[in-house]
Order: sequence, then structure tokens, then C-alpha cells
Amino acid sequence: MGTTRDIAEFAYKTSFEDFDPAVVKHIKNVLLSGVGMTLAGVGTKTGRAVVGYVKDCAAPQEAGVLGTGLRTSTEYAALANGTAAHATELEDDTFPEGTYSVGIFPGILALGEKLHISGPDVLESFVIAWDVASKLGLASIPMLKRGLLAASAYCTIGVTAASAKMLKLGVDGTVMAVSVAASHACGLVSQTGSGAHLYEAGLSGRNAIAAAMLAKHGLTGQPDILEIPMGYLDAVAGVTYPDLKLGEPYRVRDIGIKRYPCCFVEMHPIEGVLELIRTHRIVADEVESVQVHVYPGLTKVVRFHHPKDQDEARFSLPHSIACCFLDGTPWMESYTTERANDPQVIAFRNKVRMVVHPEWDGPGLAGGEIPITIRLKDGREYQKICPKATDPIEFTDAEVVNKYMRSTQGLLSQERAERVAEIVLSLEKVEDITELMTLLTFPDKP
Repeated sequence: MGTTRDIAEFAYKTSFEDFDPAVVKHIKNVLLSGVGMTLAGVGTKTGRAVVGYVKDCAAPQEAGVLGTGLRTSTEYAALANGTAAHATELEDDTFPEGTYSVGIFPGILALGEKLHISGPDVLESFVIAWDVASKLGLASIPMLKRGLLAASAYCTIGVTAASAKMLKLGVDGTVMAVSVAASHACGLVSQTGSGAHLYEAGLSGRNAIAAAMLAKHGLTGQPDILEIPMGYLDAVAGVTYPDLKLGEPYRVRDIGIKRYPCCFVEMHPIEGVLELIRTHRIVADEVESVQVHVYPGLTKVVRFHHPKDQDEARFSLPHSIACCFLDGTPWMESYTTERANDPQVIAFRNKVRMVVHPEWDGPGLAGGEIPITIRLKDGREYQKICPKATDPIEFTDAEVVNKYMRSTQGLLSQERAERVAEIVLSLEKVEDITELMTLLTFPDKP
């Protein structure tokens, strides 16, 4: 068999019963994190733009746009929810391939709501989609150096495989769906810091559902389009006939949950700076300079020293470091357009020096450890070597719930927020996700 059919066989054969409790628990945590960030993202500039577009489309009412009271087609619900979720940059990821939750769960929930699927079916679809997307990404890391974003491209293919499973297309139908999805798969690294980067996550779900539905209606594609010479993988990464090793160990085991609403590669450096601040009781006025040594791939993604708006601020490590000193723990309010242009923040960003080491370059965009040195005006220096982006992020169950509650504060009543959390965290017992989607879709201000 080839890669395209391998994916179809994997999707067809994979079952919720295959997963151990640790996998199920971790997925539920990622989903709770995800629905919270989606609600928080609806009110952002990009979230409002895409929701406005979806309203104008006046599509059939099949699935909900979270937090808006709006119901639309499955494709448009996936588009709006994926974009809104990504607008917070709180999405959870696996690295170095960069697979992100916002390209996975919105499409599954949208089609799942239309089909009235069960909680176990949601979890099953999530594992299928993530494993396909992530292992395709791992097999074609060179595409990142070419400027192609593996996250949105391969989430399209992964969610297509899961959607085909939900639609009961069988192996041959799934092959066609995945082939059609290859013509939909897209994404550009250099869109980071713009609304288009956020929109690409929404496209993953929308295009995936469309590909599966088109295959259901008989549209065909080349059955080996992913793996053949001049096929998709060859075109984007120069790779042919990869062995993806789908299945155990499932890649969902390695999803890192973000603490801060900015690019994933900033997570460990932020933690390192905060640790130095706490340990040595450093205050902003004492700081003369902050020096950060980085690999070239980081600056291709996190590329704004002085961001001009909220989108660029989420891709600015100097901005995040400034907010560690000025805001305590960075959160949503640290990444607004107003905060990006605050003279106090600008002044502190001028103290941050990014030192790029060409000799540290690697095959993808996620490199090695990041040394940070904080020098004070009295001559004292404090140093921390921060872990690689691929090193695990430790996150407790309580921290996941706290992240979700902070994300939904002011958007859901305490009672509704707790009910949503209760359903998500017991998803394996849910027979139909309709109640969950209704609670999430219709506004319930505290």
C-alpha cells in the first residue's frame, strides 16, 4: 500500500477502544482548553471579521459558531471556530512539525454536531486527525524551510480522514477524500503576525469537511497523490513514499498545552524569564539589558521586535519578555494593540537583544535550547538556559481548568462554564454532543 491508502486504512480501523485512559484524559484536557480559547477569540479583530463573513453567507443552520448564537453550515462553523480559536494564540501543539489543536477540533465538532455523534466518536476522530496530520508533518519537515506551514496543510488532510470516518465512507471513499484534501491543503509560514495566519486554521476544518463531503458525492482524486513523484509530499518537501508509522504511539500523547497567548516557541523562554524574575526578585527598573540567544528558525516565525498590533505582538519574543517584567504573568491583556504601542513596553523591548546563531540552524523551524541573560544596572547578571521547543510542557489538570475558566471569564456564567467543563471532562460517557454544542454556541453572559 501507499501513504494515501495507509491513511485511509488507519482511519477506518482505528477505534475509541484502542486508546488507553491516559490518551483519553489528555485529549479531553486539550478539548477543554480549545473550547475556552474559541470563546475568547470570537471578540478579537480577526474573530469578528470571519464571523461577519460567515453571517453574510447565510448558510443552512447545521452547526454552531461558539459564543455567537449563530448557526451555519458545518463548513462555515469550522471556519469561524477555527479562526476564532487561533486568534488567541492559545492553541496547543506538537513540535517540531507544529500540528495545532485549532486546525483539528473545530472541524470535528462542527461535523459531529450535524451528525449527532457521541463523545467517544469525537475522541476517536481527534486521535485519527492528529496522528495523520502530525506524522505527515514529521515526514516532511523540509517544507517549513520552504515557507509552507505544515500545521494548516496537514490538519486539512487529518480532519478529512476523520470526517470520512464519521461519514462512513469506507476505505476507498476515504482515499478519494484524502486525495481531494491534498488539493485543499495550504498555509504559509510568513503569514504569522497577520489575520491570514489565524484564518488558515479555520480553513483546515472547512476544507477538510468539504473534501469528505465531495468524496461522498462522488468526486475523485488520484489514489496515491500524497506519495508519488510530483505528488503533494514531493511538491512541498521533496519526499516520496514515506512510512508514517500511524498508530501507537499516538502523537496526541505529545501535545503541549500553552500557558500564554503567543507563539508556541515562546513558551519555554517566557517560563525561564519568569523563573529568573521570581527567584531573584528582579523589577523592571533594575534591568539594563536582556540578551536572548536563538536559532535562525525562531526568527522566521517570531519575527517582530517592535510589533504594531495584537497579531504581531503574539509573534514577538521581545514583547513577551517585556510583559513578563511589566505585567507579571503575560495574558490576553498583554497582547493588545494598545499594549504593543505602550511607550513603557516599547522602552523595555529596546533593552532586549536577540542574538541569532546561524551555526545552530536545523532542518525545521524548532531548534535547540535558548540561553537568556538578564543584566542589571548594578552589574549583576542572571542566566537561564531554556529548554528546546520540542521539550515537554508540564501542565496539571487543575491548570487546564484554570486556563479554560480564565478564557471564558465574562463570556459564560459560572454555572454554564462549569457544566461545559463537566461534559468535556466526561466526554467518553456522552451519547450525543448536541447539549455541549448548544451550551457553547448561545451566549450566556454572567
